[in-house]
Amino acid sequence: YDCPVCDGDGAHIYERCRKCSGRGFLYKRSKIFISHTKRDKEFCDTFDSIVARVGFPAYRSEFENIEKPAWKDIIKAINDSFAIFVLIGKELVESQDSGDPEWRFTQNWIAYEIGVASQIGIDVWAICDNVSINFPMPCINNYLPTGLGEDETFEYARSVLEKYKEGKTFPYPFRDLGVECLYDDCKLGFNLHTPLAPRHEIKCPQCLRKIK
Repeated sequence: YDCPVCDGDGAHIYERCRKCSGRGFLYKRSKIFISHTKRDKEFCDTFDSIVARVGFPAYRSEFENIEKPAWKDIIKAINDSFAIFVLIGKELVESQDSGDPEWRFTQNWIAYEIGVASQIGIDVWAICDNVSINFPMPCINNYLPTGLGEDETFEYARSVLEKYKEGKTFPYPFRDLGVECLYDDCKLGFNLHTPLAPRHEIKCPQCLRKIK
């Protein structure tokens, strides 16, 4: 990881930066990064309530409120985070389908934030509010497509945040959750955080084709 002190790439979680260890700098992640649109208020509020129950600091990035030079703040916030959670709600999906002129701006910021997180090497989550992703999301390594409205998924998401608070992460492949897109020109690998029933299909977050 890039060290905020010397800008070198020798920093590691819970370890002194190897390039400026003489300064006694200790690099430690302390929060999560939430990427969302304010239009999906109810869905975002549900996730916020989970974050509040866990007592985990979070940085909220609303696409509509991003202005220059916000990218500097975003890079710092992502650097300080264990993971980025991209919340895909009904309004975000509908804005893509309707040809909303603001959509291109929103899509660019989603791609930018995911790209920064991937380059840094932290977990990248896509959490969908029971909607199908309708725009490519490369670099996703954790996928929860079933929403947060049910008690079971609400508590599952809470347990995930508890793990991050303990300093744990969910790299791909994680235990038996690993799934790989079956198409040769995609092959995205990610952890699928919901059991698939027989004949049930989901879309690959990257190529948007159906996979079992």
